[in-house]
Amino acid sequence: MTILIARFTSGEEFLERFIPTFPNGGLFYPTRKALELGSSVVLDIRMPLLKDAVLIRGQVAWRQRGKRGTTQRAGLGIEFAESELGKRDHLLALARGEVQPEEAQRKHRRLPVAIEVGWRVPNQPQRHLSSLDDIGAGGVFICTEEKPATGTPLVLELSAPRGGSQSIEGRVAWRRDTGVEGVGVEFRCRDIGGMRRLRELIRRIESSAETSAQA
Repeated sequence: MTILIARFTSGEEFLERFIPTFPNGGLFYPTRKALELGSSVVLDIRMPLLKDAVLIRGQVAWRQRGKRGTTQRAGLGIEFAESELGKRDHLLALARGEVQPEEAQRKHRRLPVAIEVGWRVPNQPQRHLSSLDDIGAGGVFICTEEKPATGTPLVLELSAPRGGSQSIEGRVAWRRDTGVEGVGVEFRCRDIGGMRRLRELIRRIESSAETSAQA
C-alpha cells in the first residue's frame, strides 16, 4: 500500500483537482513519482477545512507528463474506490461550503487497511477470523457477515507487522447490512498503558506502508 500525502490550501483548490469524469470521482495528484497503472494507493487528504486528515482509497488510472513552457504538470489521475463514496461526498460538500468544518468529523484518524483480525465475544468459545477495513485509535471496521448486536462486547486479536500481536477490548458501536457488510467497533482500553500499546500498533501498521509527500 502506498500512501500519498495530498495537501490543499483551500476547498477551491480541492475542487480544481477533482476529476468528475471518473465513475467514482477522483483527484489529480501532482508528482513525478512513477507508479504503475492500476496500483492501489491511499490518499492522505489535508486542508485547512479539515480538523484531521481524511484517508481515502483509490487506484492510479492514468499518468501525465509535465510539459515545459506550459501549465501542464506531471502527475497521476487517481480514481476513488467505490467503497469511499461517502468520504468523497463529504469532501465535496465541505469544499463547496455546503457543510461546516466541524460537522461529520471523526475524532480519530482512520487508516484504510486489509489485514486479518481474530475476534470473539467474551465468555463464548467460538473465535471468528475476518478482515479489517480501517483502523484508528478510536476503533475499527470489521468486514463480516456475522454481525453481533450493537453494544456487544468483543475481544480483538490484532497482529503487528514483523510479528507480535495484541488483544484489545471493544464493543460493537454500529452495524452495516448493505454494501461491505460488517461492524464498527469502538475500542475500550482499560488504562493509559493499553492506549499507548494500541497507538504503537497503529504506528507500526502505518509505517509498514510506503508514504510519499506530494511533489
